[in-house]
Amino acid sequence: SKFAKGFRIKTFKPLKIDSLYPESIVVGTIKTLNKIYVIDYLIKAFSIVKQRNSNISLKLLIVGDGALKQNLEQLVNELNIGDNTIFTGNVNHKDISFYHNLIDVFVALSLNESFGVAIVEAQACGKPVVVSNVGGLPEVVEDNLTGFVVPSKDPEGAAIVIEKLILDPELRVKMGTSGRKRVAELYDWEKCVNKMISIYSNFDFKS
Repeated sequence: SKFAKGFRIKTFKPLKIDSLYPESIVVGTIKTLNKIYVIDYLIKAFSIVKQRNSNISLKLLIVGDGALKQNLEQLVNELNIGDNTIFTGNVNHKDISFYHNLIDVFVALSLNESFGVAIVEAQACGKPVVVSNVGGLPEVVEDNLTGFVVPSKDPEGAAIVIEKLILDPELRVKMGTSGRKRVAELYDWEKCVNKMISIYSNFDFKS
């Protein structure tokens, strides 16, 4: 059930920080760089958006490390977006909220994912999200309200909605605000605990 997925919303929240990329709109993800998260689809989608919007300063921020890092760096260079892409490598878990707040549009195009903790974290930080229509991701993202749910294995489809968010700052704010509100209602740890206590308190163990 939804409330069984406890989440500390006080840890992940919008922060007023000095951006490392103040002149750019940042598209990004926070994932282990392995096959199931298909970061290459994100890179290809970003490349499409960049080609269509060469007049806009864009950055692709890939937070995390993994076995495919070298392959992904090679792909970035092949697509000529090396100057626009940042690989952070492994980061300390306590800094994850900071990196979420550097990202303007969070993207997770996973092949499969049971719940999508990073997506919930991004929404808690007030960020619009783009996710693939797999596993539990459509459950944590309300399509067209807190972000966009796109077909799996479709970089072109992902590029369309990423571009839409890049070109519409008001939509980014609106979806980000709705996302944080939804996370607070459904996944806030304290509310989850209280709901569980209420359920168990009303349960007749003798029956």
